[in-house]
Amino acid sequence: MAERRKLTTNPLTSTQGVALQVDDVYVPLGLIERKKQSKRQSDISPEQGSELYKETEITKTFEHNAFLEEVLKQKNTPKSKGKRIAIIGEPGAGKTTLLQQIAAWVSREIDQSIVIWVSLADLRGQELKSYLFETWLTQVAEKRGKAEATKQLKDDFVALFNQNNVWLLLDGLDEMSASSGNPLTEIARQFREAGLISQARIVLTCRVNLWDGSSNALDDFDTYRSLDFSYPEQVEKFIHKWFTAPETGKQLCTALKKSGKERIQDLVKNPLRLTLLCLSWQSGDGKLPDTQAGLYQQFVDDFYKWKKEEFATNYDQRQQLNIKLGELAREAIDKEATRFRLRQDFVNRFLGDANDEKSLLKLALNRGWLNCVGIDTNRKPAYAFFHASFQEYFAAKAIDDWHFFLNHIPKNPSQGTYRIFEPQWKQTILLWLGRPEENLKQQKQEFIDALVNFKDGCGKWNREKGFYEYRAYFLAAAGITEFKGYSRADEIVAQIVKWTINGLSSIGQEAWSALQQTDRIKAIAALMQLLQSKNVDENTRKRVAESLGEIGTGNEIAIAALVQLLQSKNVENYTRREAAESLGKIGAGNKNAIAALVQLLQSKNLDDDTRKRAVYSLGRIDPGNKIAIATLVQLLQSTNVDDDTRGWSPSSLGKIGTGNEFAIAALVQLLQSTNLDDNTRIQPAESLGKIDPGNKIAIAALVQLLQSTNVSDYTRMQAEYSLGQIGTGNEFAIAALVQLLQSTNLDNYTRRHAAYSLEKIDPGNEKAIAALLQLLQSTTVDDSTRRNAASSLGEIIQNNQHRIAVVKALSSYWRLDDYYNLAWKCAQNMPYPDFYQAWHQHNVATRAMQSLKKILFTRII
Repeated sequence: MAERRKLTTNPLTSTQGVALQVDDVYVPLGLIERKKQSKRQSDISPEQGSELYKETEITKTFEHNAFLEEVLKQKNTPKSKGKRIAIIGEPGAGKTTLLQQIAAWVSREIDQSIVIWVSLADLRGQELKSYLFETWLTQVAEKRGKAEATKQLKDDFVALFNQNNVWLLLDGLDEMSASSGNPLTEIARQFREAGLISQARIVLTCRVNLWDGSSNALDDFDTYRSLDFSYPEQVEKFIHKWFTAPETGKQLCTALKKSGKERIQDLVKNPLRLTLLCLSWQSGDGKLPDTQAGLYQQFVDDFYKWKKEEFATNYDQRQQLNIKLGELAREAIDKEATRFRLRQDFVNRFLGDANDEKSLLKLALNRGWLNCVGIDTNRKPAYAFFHASFQEYFAAKAIDDWHFFLNHIPKNPSQGTYRIFEPQWKQTILLWLGRPEENLKQQKQEFIDALVNFKDGCGKWNREKGFYEYRAYFLAAAGITEFKGYSRADEIVAQIVKWTINGLSSIGQEAWSALQQTDRIKAIAALMQLLQSKNVDENTRKRVAESLGEIGTGNEIAIAALVQLLQSKNVENYTRREAAESLGKIGAGNKNAIAALVQLLQSKNLDDDTRKRAVYSLGRIDPGNKIAIATLVQLLQSTNVDDDTRGWSPSSLGKIGTGNEFAIAALVQLLQSTNLDDNTRIQPAESLGKIDPGNKIAIAALVQLLQSTNVSDYTRMQAEYSLGQIGTGNEFAIAALVQLLQSTNLDNYTRRHAAYSLEKIDPGNEKAIAALLQLLQSTTVDDSTRRNAASSLGEIIQNNQHRIAVVKALSSYWRLDDYYNLAWKCAQNMPYPDFYQAWHQHNVATRAMQSLKKILFTRII
């Protein structure tokens, strides 16, 4: 079984000394139950390339544990009642990993289950029944010290099938060889003819290309598709699990968050692609390749190595496929209405027919470079690259002349080529500039020269350049990040810095954006040169500090410059504040930055606004810092600060003071003050609940606000909300909210919030549900309040009894259209007879409501 717990990526990562088991890095993915194949009409932006793989025809979405419980244990599936389950997805979506988790869960949770794992690629032409009774059973016998399976062992095996105890987990249907050419048809025949196998529970995995690519003989299977990782939550969780050194994973997470990494953020929502990124980071000793093209080339090389035995290719095949993929990608971006959702007819022009076993399209589908993402309006397959960013990379590889991007004809632009001004080409241009081929070096030099010297002939409008001249220059600034050898790179960066600091309105904003995209090291050097100039004015210092905060993450030179600004006696407070805030963005864990902020906070001559910025920044770069906490506590206790500062301090303390006894004591003391107004009291109570969950004094303060007759409805509603955040399971909080619900003087808006908060801290509370039902049926509330009550009910009802009460209430209300979603949710989760009876018992509904009102207005003894 241990062999089956290894990751499929281990052959790739073992060269870097990384060989992981599933449990080392597993992050549970949700699944969707698929209704039918998705229909695709619209396109996407490449920054959101994973959207092309999202299902549009969905019956239900499951969290991981809910899928195991409802589908596998309770057998709650529409077609097979849990006996036939297919898990589909694109390459690297985590299908095998999920099946490994299912194997372990079934063995542990399903009584008397016998789990048999079969990698279908291992059959090698052998029939499944023969494999089980000869190969697999022989292996079992050998483990028992026997040379072969005895008749008794075979009889026992047959008995297990007949007792419905066997689970067949069949991995990689797309990797199975089939005499008919179609693994779906072949495995369906074997299921049908090998009667014994039909007694087993079957869970199989299959790539979406095969499942959707032809007639599907497994139409009796319930189909589920695993969801992508969420970014940043699940992506970062995986990264932290993958790296044994926590700091290495933290650095990769920080690098991913930088501006301009949106494509990579979306790309790595796929588990395989995220693994490839982690591998690249590890092999680069905490750095990615210098260019985007270098990173994608590494991805391509590694992707060909993944499962190379299952889908073998030689060098010539790979080269030919890459060339044709490049032509397809380039022409799609240039000419197709939907650039990233590709029509079958268009794809066939470049790669041939998928039904031809020797075609490049068949190879591209097998390798996973192209995948079926649904059908178009003519019911023909729609394809997409493994991710839209790979399409841009392959397109860049198919362009050998820079004039493809720009062929300027000054006097007659209509005859020229100006792809440099078309947004869809920018990423491909950057990838082209990052290509390593020596023969392109001169071309890249000429291309950036052409961008820098571009003249649009449209006038300058009292600026240094014309509109399109600026646009071309900004593209050049981004381009030198990819083409490191450009001879005038320093000149470009200096000009961008100048426009950033001194630029007017929109040009200054665009220059600011370009500064974040250009060569970071050169940009920091240019900013430092400006800062050290003898004639630098205060506004420039402030703008430099702000700029360093955007591009200087982890850079020692940038951090040192900001520290120097903090410590200088010759800068204005607003510059010092900007330096403190920027340090908070770029100085995480840096000892010099922490020391400088600590020193600043200890200064006696610091204004409150600068102190706020410094405290917050110190909390960001050194969470739990005692001096930051002490400063906030001092602000809380001071009699010389304004209400705004005192209101802000508890909020900040709630972010950085978790578990700190000093912070907890200060917030408690503040709550017990008799000079605190009600609005100010809410914030420290909520902050105290965050850093010391369940704190009774915080809960008591909020309860006191609820019970007060002298607070505004807004304050009472805020107190309800805060109590819903921190009062889970607290009997005092529950009782207070119940008492509030029983009040006859409560406005409907506050009543709804109270019921919702009560349900959050005491799920299934009957009085909360009764209060919302009362609002639903009330004739004195407006439609908005009634709809909000229905929405809250939909979130908090827990069981069939609650649903029956809701259906009874809805059945007697004539405007059902307003609450269709609530009725539908009940119908999805109720047995039909229960729903029917509740719906038709109007008289019973009336008695039920009287009963519920009685519950609602019963006083707590």
